[in-house]
Formats: sequence, C-alpha cells, structure tokens
Amino acid sequence: MDIRNSHLLVSVLMLCTSFSSTQAEDLPRSGDYKVIYTGVNMAPIKPMPIGENRSIAMSNVTMTAVNTEGSGFLNNLAGRCVGMATLDNEAKTVESHGRCVYADAGGDQIFEKYDYPVQAQGAGLRGTAEWTGGTGKFAGISGDVELTNTRLSPMTDGIAQVSGTKTGRYSFNNATSSLK
Repeated sequence: MDIRNSHLLVSVLMLCTSFSSTQAEDLPRSGDYKVIYTGVNMAPIKPMPIGENRSIAMSNVTMTAVNTEGSGFLNNLAGRCVGMATLDNEAKTVESHGRCVYADAGGDQIFEKYDYPVQAQGAGLRGTAEWTGGTGKFAGISGDVELTNTRLSPMTDGIAQVSGTKTGRYSFNNATSSLK
C-alpha cells in the first residue's frame, strides 16, 4: 500500500470512528427522510467480458450515510454494499443491482436491496431501492427509496468513489422495534 492509500485509509477510519455514539434512539413508526451517502471501493475489480462490447463488474463498497437533518433516521451509519453492474459499451448503457447493510453505533442493522435499471453510462445514475428488514430498532422496517449516484474523480489512483442521496419514506410493520 503506498503512502497516499494509507493516508486515505487512516482518514476514512478516523471519520468513521469520530461519529458520536448515539444511544438507542426511538424512531417514529413512519417518516420521510433524505440521506446523503458516500462510498469508497478501495480495490475495484477489473470488469470481466461477457460478450462483444459487454462486461460485468463486481463492487464491494464501504459506505457512510448521514441524514440531512443531522439526526434521526439513518444518521451517522456505516455500511457496506456488494453489487454487480452490466456494461454495454456499444450501446453505452449500464445496469446495476445489489444489496447493502448499514449499522448504527449500537450495532442495529438495516438491509437494502437496490436496482439501477438500464440507462446511459455517465457520471450520474438514478435508481430505486427498498428496505428489506433490519435488526434491533430497525426490525420490521420497510420502505421505498429513490437513489441518485454520482461517480467522483478520486484523488487517489486505484480506487472508485461515489456520492449520492437516498430519499423516501419508511414504516415499521411490527411492534418489535424500539418505536415512539
């Protein structure tokens, strides 16, 4: 690992550990939210050809999510997303699908399934996602998510970076969560 990569890793680790420890925060039974997220793929895998001008690419991305209100639902969460994108370089399109898990400071997890339908390749993509469940205070959660995703120009060679938004409404369908 060169010095630039080690500095980035240390910065990311410091950022992740500097988030304030929040106590188990009660969540309303439903609500609207807007979250800003960032993602870093520290070791992108070379795409694999699957035909003429077509390839697939796997991703394993370390995520951070922050609620735009600075508190509440999905604020200061660490996460991980694993996905697969299909690239058609002749048609200049991309399609991507995957799963994510986020965790709060108390270890409660929320699970996401995302889909970016076939669309033009470019720096910005739009997709949808859904909350498929969770643990602890996120148990019984569901909801739809609108996604934006912008590919960033990384300051360090050999990594991939993105930022974007998650906007939507969540609700709980059981009483096992810590709810108001």
